[in-house]
Amino acid sequence: MRKFWRVFGWVFLGIFLQFKFNALYGIVFLENLNFHDRTYWVEMNMIPTEESLRILKVKTTVHHSLGPDYFANVYIPENYKVLNETPYAGAEVLPGYLAYKMNMKRKYRDVLAENHFIIAPLKAEEDIPVKPIKIHFENLRQRLHSDETYQISTLKLKTQLEGPEVAEATYPQKLGM
Repeated sequence: MRKFWRVFGWVFLGIFLQFKFNALYGIVFLENLNFHDRTYWVEMNMIPTEESLRILKVKTTVHHSLGPDYFANVYIPENYKVLNETPYAGAEVLPGYLAYKMNMKRKYRDVLAENHFIIAPLKAEEDIPVKPIKIHFENLRQRLHSDETYQISTLKLKTQLEGPEVAEATYPQKLGM
């Protein structure tokens, strides 16, 4: 029995030292890694306004995230002009799209962002065919998830957004993600 407590003590000390003298941090980290999947949520809706302007509300969430640095970029087709934001030059360039950065903020175990884009068609008289609005979730090392669920189009001077209320993707939790 004495040998058991000696081995148990060394194992406990090793775990305690590994997590920077903060046992609570280690417990939360291990609990997140072993019991929760990482989920990406995208909520998008369009609020009609006067004339041809529309307000595109985009909300992104990384649920149960382990890493501190998450980024989300929204890619809106070039056929639309965003009046209240400037394109983000630090994102990957996709032909036919302009990238806009979401300001991701950590809130407990989630990383959240919500932006309102005021959009208008570049050429008001022309119809714009259906194109997806792309969202890329990334950290400092890799792309974690891409979403193309929502589609935008303009027919007869009316801009419409098609897609579900919430788009969701779930992945098993791994170190380094």
